[in-house]
Amino acid sequence: DASVTTLSYPDKIYTGKVDKIFNVIDPETKAMKVRIRLNNADNMLKPEMRATIKMSYSEDRSMIAIPSNAIVFDKQKYFVMIFKDRSNIETRQIEVYRQVGDTSYISAGLKEGEKVMTTNQLLVYDALND
Repeated sequence: DASVTTLSYPDKIYTGKVDKIFNVIDPETKAMKVRIRLNNADNMLKPEMRATIKMSYSEDRSMIAIPSNAIVFDKQKYFVMIFKDRSNIETRQIEVYRQVGDTSYISAGLKEGEKVMTTNQLLVYDALND
């Protein structure tokens, strides 16, 4: 799903669906092009108009989400530091399903309710895994 707004018509929201994601990055804008099919019956949208596009995607799965900065990448694997108490910190390998912005969705390796370190985890990882 996609919601499209323009500077010219800030109160008008056009809704549509992503039809195609092109596999080429524009060297000037450093962005990929996406084609969105939407209803433009009033012909307000014109070619080359600048627009803000918000896309959403939903899945039927429920996953644990953690801040992406909590993840340590080492030896081609992903790890998190599980905080149990001041003298019990565990290094745990995880599988990252998808990263969206500052949030990572974890498909394996974590249980709900476990405390993941989000500050100084790299220093602790290095100290415990030398």
